[in-house]
Amino acid sequence: MAKNIVKIPKFFNEMKSIWLFIGTMIVVAMLFVVFYQPAAYMRAEEPVSKLNIYIFTVIMFSSGSAMFIISRMLLYYIEHKHTMEFFHFIIWMVGELVVITVLLTVIAFFLGNEANLAFSDMLWHVLLDFLSVIVVPYAIAVLVSYLDDRKQQVHSLQRIVDSVSAQLPTEGENMLFYDRGGKLAFSTRRSNVLYVEAADNYSNIHYINEGKEQTFILHSSMKLLDDTEKYQGLLRCHRGYMVNIENVKLLRKEKDGLVIELVQGSRPIPVSRSYNQRVVEVFAGDKL
Repeated sequence: MAKNIVKIPKFFNEMKSIWLFIGTMIVVAMLFVVFYQPAAYMRAEEPVSKLNIYIFTVIMFSSGSAMFIISRMLLYYIEHKHTMEFFHFIIWMVGELVVITVLLTVIAFFLGNEANLAFSDMLWHVLLDFLSVIVVPYAIAVLVSYLDDRKQQVHSLQRIVDSVSAQLPTEGENMLFYDRGGKLAFSTRRSNVLYVEAADNYSNIHYINEGKEQTFILHSSMKLLDDTEKYQGLLRCHRGYMVNIENVKLLRKEKDGLVIELVQGSRPIPVSRSYNQRVVEVFAGDKL
């Protein structure tokens, strides 16, 4: 049985996305240090010079950013050489959080512990600060990943629809017949249609299939077919008949009136007197 592997979302392992994440994190970090200076200085008993605060902030900011970039570059190259599951990615993120927090705490403990906090207390404060900085980029990354996934699903569905549509008959090559409800009921190549015969509120479509004449019963009246522009290739020649002009071989006059013979099909189609002029005009090339 194949193992169901949950892969890392595409957004998290593309170089462009990684740099977008890092850039967002740096912007958030800059806003963070502007509006909320490191907690150790705010708790110092004696005032700390602005220069020391500035130096400490630059060191912490640069160190944290550098460690995060190194971590994500390592993750990128490891993931592209070895298949990683999403579970491995979660473990990496947790380890990344722990390692960077500990290293930043060590730096802060020796360079900025003006309040003489215990290492464990400072570790807690650095962890909170670090989480405050990365929560916004992660929220944005998850949202973008979700939207990207939805976009991919839409594209996949669109490809399926396009593929199905490409297999459907088109008006140029095929003749599509719809029932009274407007649903596609029957389609065949335009050249295969011989004639349509009225049957009360139904219509019998006579067509050629594999060299043999067959009939399809369409739930639509002859009048509706005659009134629909998409069936212009069908010529009404009788109260009970419409012929496909592409399959007409000749028009001849008999004692009872005009008769249409088809290229394919065994029976001649009568032309009633009320449609004589219309049929003659069509075959004279005046109009359809």
